[in-house]
Amino acid sequence: MLCYNFGMLNFFYCARLQIGCLVFLLYIGFLLLNGADKNAKCNVFYNLFFALAELCVVFDGITAWSVNNLEKVSMTANIILHGIFYILLEAELWLMYFYFRSSVNRMPKTRYEKIFFICLVVVFAVLTMATLPQIKIIKGQTTNYSYGLPVFIVFSMVPLPFFLIAVMGREYIRRAEPIKRLTLKSCFFTVLFFSLLQFVFHEILITSVNVSLIAIAVALNSENPIFHRLERILKKYEMEKNYYDRLEEIEQKQSIIRHDEKHYLAAIGGLCAEGKTEEIARLLKVMNIELQKNTPKKYVRNRITNALFNEKENIASKENVKIDFQVEPEVELDSMEDIDLIAMFGNLIDNAVCAEKEWKDSPDKDSVDSAVVIKLFETEGNFIMFTVENHFLTLDVKNGKLVSTKKVPGEHGLGLFNVERLCEKYGGLFDMETEGNTFISSICLPKKI
Repeated sequence: MLCYNFGMLNFFYCARLQIGCLVFLLYIGFLLLNGADKNAKCNVFYNLFFALAELCVVFDGITAWSVNNLEKVSMTANIILHGIFYILLEAELWLMYFYFRSSVNRMPKTRYEKIFFICLVVVFAVLTMATLPQIKIIKGQTTNYSYGLPVFIVFSMVPLPFFLIAVMGREYIRRAEPIKRLTLKSCFFTVLFFSLLQFVFHEILITSVNVSLIAIAVALNSENPIFHRLERILKKYEMEKNYYDRLEEIEQKQSIIRHDEKHYLAAIGGLCAEGKTEEIARLLKVMNIELQKNTPKKYVRNRITNALFNEKENIASKENVKIDFQVEPEVELDSMEDIDLIAMFGNLIDNAVCAEKEWKDSPDKDSVDSAVVIKLFETEGNFIMFTVENHFLTLDVKNGKLVSTKKVPGEHGLGLFNVERLCEKYGGLFDMETEGNTFISSICLPKKI
């Protein structure tokens, strides 16, 4: 019993850093699971990424113990354990890269691109496995550690996914929120620093620190439920602020109109005395237009959706684009989160207004009246339908997906990808179709009874 306890203490001593990192990762994982949105669709790359991070730290601890207990663990066993550890590390780096690509909806689509990445992954794995017999066990000042060509291969691979992310996602990173940019850059430079430190001081065994930092950085960057809630609150606040700013602007204009009412009434009285009915009608029409223009409209009962429609109509008006709202005032939307309604409806309206403006300003357009048509209604089968119709000049579709025509690649695709993801969250469907020069995007959501 004493020997057994001593052996356990020896293991804890050799793998103390890895055990600390593992406990921390498990705690972060618990927080993520506890705060996760139960209805949200999970990102399979992130789930595998976090699970492998924990396995990497476990095998880092096992190999740290095995190289310091050569009398108990043979060299063959050491090579096998190190082989598993190195392959897990490489898989972790590739999962990080593909997680990033999936989060921006830019996964490899062409056959050649897929073959390229498969070959790249296989080449690194084969090189690592082929050089495993060259592992050396070196006696350090405090503990033994493993070193050799396979270690160099794995650590030399660290900058590759970061480089590919920087090249492929430079526009995404540049346009990301400051907190996300800070997280990505901090992660990159910290991992680079620790990797260089490992090369210079071989005895500093910090692989588990690197893995933990990457996993936590990715969690903070995209998957942290606390950050998600904060982002939703900020977006909702921004929408409401824009709406109430608009109300304040309208109130000021209405005050001016009310102030000028006596002048209008005096003018109408004078025109009436002179019997100029046409001038009276024209003046009343001008007054009515001014009042309508500066009165917030009540489209639906849902406060946030109503604010969104008013805001989007105001923005479209500034772009000289007409929006025709055909909505049922009593449609039930309160069962959905406000921020999700903003994301789904807002993305489709923004895209439609942008496309309609391009079509309207083109000299080659048809003689059809230009307008974005928005329909919102409930069906007899307890479904909520939201459709947006707009004209378009060109439409680029590749591999069944709509390709962005915006200046920033992927931005348009990201919006539609987000709409599709949110529809799935509520058990609904998202569809796009064309009829001549008209593009129709539709959302069908089950009504919560």
